[in-house]
Amino acid sequence: MEEFSQNLKNFFAGQGMTQGDVADKLQVSRTIVTNYINGQKAFGRKAAMKWASEFNLDPMYLMTKGEQGIPPSQVASPPPSTTQADDAIFVPVINLDVRGGLLPNAEADTSQYVMDTMPFSRSIACEGDVVVPVYGDSMSPRYPSGSHILIRPLPLWRDWLELGQSYVLELSDWRRTIKIVRKGSTADTYRLECYNVDYDTTEIPKSLIEHIWQVIMCVKREVM
Repeated sequence: MEEFSQNLKNFFAGQGMTQGDVADKLQVSRTIVTNYINGQKAFGRKAAMKWASEFNLDPMYLMTKGEQGIPPSQVASPPPSTTQADDAIFVPVINLDVRGGLLPNAEADTSQYVMDTMPFSRSIACEGDVVVPVYGDSMSPRYPSGSHILIRPLPLWRDWLELGQSYVLELSDWRRTIKIVRKGSTADTYRLECYNVDYDTTEIPKSLIEHIWQVIMCVKREVM
């Protein structure tokens, strides 16, 4: 509880916001904000989603008082303003969805096309990066269904891959999935894990994988 409270205090201090500023933003009393931050008042779903929307926080982290979800310091910051033109790179948002599970992807999304662009600082994104939507619950709450993620191609993944990280994998049968990749039971396999503990671990042969992208950050958190 003390860590949860301190994390929220540090987060708002880093934003240059007092608890009075938070209260004004939410249009509630400062006492209510203080009680939430100190853990004296539990976050319900409605309050958690309101705070998540206003301050880019993980609602699961708020509702569980830090027991689950992503701490404020690890939640991706919103993309930079388009007025920072000199430092901005516009990353294409493509239609090719990635699935939390290993089910087939949307049949309509077999052809790639650009739906939009998102601006990022060049300290975050680089040429070749793309943004894609995520569907399915197996990677919630970190990558909830309906969210968008910034990913980067790893053409040399067969030579070296940092295990224990989140990746998007395109399989030889055209399925695209997002998983935590770990060492398999043999040198020829990978173990694919989920953030959601209700979903099972899967082991697949490396030969089934065509391409791998590193997940850089979650840039748009929409829960479906």
